[in-house]
Amino acid sequence: MVSKGKGFAITLRPIVSMVTIPWTAGMAVFAASVYGDYSGDMWTDAQFYWTLILVMLASFLGVTAGYALNDYFDYQVDLANPVRMDKAANHGLARKDLFVFAAMLGIPSLLIWFYLSPLAFLVAIAQLVCILAYSAWAKPNTPYSNLFVVLPTALMPITVFFVYTDTLAIEALLLALVNLAFEPGFTWAGVCRDVGSDEKLNIPSLPIVRGIPAVAKMVLAVWIAVAAFTVMTWYYTDLGLVFLIGGMFAAIFLMASAVAFVKTPTAEMGGATFMKSILWFWVFSISLIVDAAVNIQI
Repeated sequence: MVSKGKGFAITLRPIVSMVTIPWTAGMAVFAASVYGDYSGDMWTDAQFYWTLILVMLASFLGVTAGYALNDYFDYQVDLANPVRMDKAANHGLARKDLFVFAAMLGIPSLLIWFYLSPLAFLVAIAQLVCILAYSAWAKPNTPYSNLFVVLPTALMPITVFFVYTDTLAIEALLLALVNLAFEPGFTWAGVCRDVGSDEKLNIPSLPIVRGIPAVAKMVLAVWIAVAAFTVMTWYYTDLGLVFLIGGMFAAIFLMASAVAFVKTPTAEMGGATFMKSILWFWVFSISLIVDAAVNIQI
């Protein structure tokens, strides 16, 4: 029972999934500050906090449901590699347990999105389809499977902004570009950790097909784009210097991590780059929240 509990905890990917909370909160606060309809100060309005909590909860449940689905489809592969105790399958869970767990997380997420906004719900459905395509088909069949993860990540700002406005907001599109540039490098660095087991199991991951040195350069290229899109987001919106300074600090940190990866293109360095890049979520998101608090007037 203890081992199963650990298996479920592993499925949640707490270190990674927890960043969904500040990441979504940053987008929601920004969206509310621009498009929210409040009778007075946003920061003293109970409806603002209720909606914010629901947005963060729906996002967290949706992301963790995606991880559970991934573990469901990876079950036989993970079970064939028993030394990997960081895989849920190796903690006594049955495959159906992971499917049920995914449903327990994903269905409430979709219901919350529907309650908040039918448009947000439709985008959330599209995100779910992408994750299903990634886990069920793309991951074991193509080295560019992460493209099926990039799209739902890029769609996340659009999902969140639809809660606050029925229009396809320029702010959401710009944040989608930032996510579109960040996510490939995040995933590519992460899959380098599994290059040994993927090679044994004949999984055509990108580091195996292209080599880790090439992947490291690809990570650097897309993270340079993160810096460019961060500046664009600042320039074309009402965000101020707090966001620009925080966002660029986070982007420079990403690029420095990628440069170190290029200089030392190993599986271990890829894993370290993946973990360090999580800091980007926190700094970028906090910059959005603080900037909305001090610069944007309701």
